[in-house]
Amino acid sequence: MMWRVRYWREGEKIGNFGDSLSLVYMDLMFTQRCRYTFGDIYLVGSVIDAKRINEARCSGFVQGDGRGQAIFWGCGARSQRPLEGTGLSNVQFHGVRGELTRKALGLPIGTPIGDTALLLPRFYTPKPHNDAAGKVLWIPHFRHPDPTDMDKKDCPDLLVMRPNIENSTEGCLDMIDAICSSSFVMANAMHAAIIACAYGIPFAFWGGTEINYPFKWSDFSSALGFNMPFAMSFAEGMEIYNRIRPDIAMSNFNGDPLLAVAPFEPRL
Repeated sequence: MMWRVRYWREGEKIGNFGDSLSLVYMDLMFTQRCRYTFGDIYLVGSVIDAKRINEARCSGFVQGDGRGQAIFWGCGARSQRPLEGTGLSNVQFHGVRGELTRKALGLPIGTPIGDTALLLPRFYTPKPHNDAAGKVLWIPHFRHPDPTDMDKKDCPDLLVMRPNIENSTEGCLDMIDAICSSSFVMANAMHAAIIACAYGIPFAFWGGTEINYPFKWSDFSSALGFNMPFAMSFAEGMEIYNRIRPDIAMSNFNGDPLLAVAPFEPRL
């Protein structure tokens, strides 16, 4: 096997929820039948950059075939700047996360868009999560602190869950179950918001201490056609959600074009 699914913190004991979703995809979304015989394959995340493309090229040379392809499915860039320091001869884009990434890369208008995690309801039905049931769930970024008392002021019954999870399918599913059992999600980790959006759970983009790559949040929402400002409190997040109604935007999302260009055969 000359292809390899790559993701941040691959092989480490503790993973990051959004990146570790790659494991869920391979266990629940796809068969092992890959449409490519070689390449570094990325299935989720803000991973389209020169470093990973060059790593794929070098990997190809090490294997002796010189065919080090970087294959991105529904992934996103981290900024609107064009890729620098690398050619694109060994890159394949099979859909991208949002319109902003599509424009930054100069891809055709018909390129499928959407974060790949939006497809998960087709493949996984969440289970009840007793700890999170009915609570406001606060999920910080992997490298950011938990919410402060000021952040949580006037918030009803709540639970803080970090995205620093066991790097496994089970660790990811536990977080998905928690999100889907909650009443509202305050997400400083972007894929917490994406999972909430996919499963119809009210959510807010929580500003926290800082925002990890603001571009990627706008890129995600551009695929669904809404623009959501960041909230600093539960009350503000609830007001923004009720005003923006991303659930309506999600109801119009058609994931078929994105799934059709996946690098693996779906289990549907």
